[in-house]
Parts: sequence; structure tokens; C-alpha cells
Amino acid sequence: MSRRLEQVSSLLQQDVAAIIRRELEFGAGVIVGVARVVLGPDLKFARIYVSVLPESEAEAVLKQLHNNRTAIQKQLVANLSMKFTPKISFSLDDTESQASRIESLIDSLH
Repeated sequence: MSRRLEQVSSLLQQDVAAIIRRELEFGAGVIVGVARVVLGPDLKFARIYVSVLPESEAEAVLKQLHNNRTAIQKQLVANLSMKFTPKISFSLDDTESQASRIESLIDSLH
């Protein structure tokens, strides 16, 4: 990944996390974090991977993020000084569940 993509990805991750923390309510005991941001090579699209605890709330959180995507996008435009702000979309980060699945498979071999 180029240095520019890394910088923009990091900046988007920080800004989106701050916007989510400041503007959205997910209910008691629900923790939402921005795990990573994957940008298109032309910086026009950004897929934001979020992790949700507890995992049982993941679909509801993803739906709420999707419903508020336009408002989050507008705040990003206001916060970032870029010629074009990437169009954002949200996905669940399943790294934790994959890791635990692999770990259980390894444990079952022993």
C-alpha cells in the first residue's frame, strides 16, 4: 500500500471512530470500534470494518451505521481537507471470530 493510502486510511479510521463515538448511540453495553479501513486505489471508495461487542448486536449496529452513513459522510467532508472524500461503506470485521475458529480447529487436532 502506498504511503498516501496508508495516511488517508489512518486519518479516516480516526475520524470515523470519533464520529461514531460522538454521534451514535448503540445501547447499554455495546462497544463499537473501527478495526481498519480499506481504500480503493483512486481514493474514491472506503470500506470501513467495525468490530462489535457483544457479537450478538453486530447486525443491529451494522444496520444503524448503514442508516447513518450519509450523516457520517457529511461530517467527514467537513473534517477532511481533501479534493474528494471517499464514499464510505461499512462491514463487520470478523478477524476475531476467524481466529477463534482456527484456534478451536487446532485444539481439536490435539
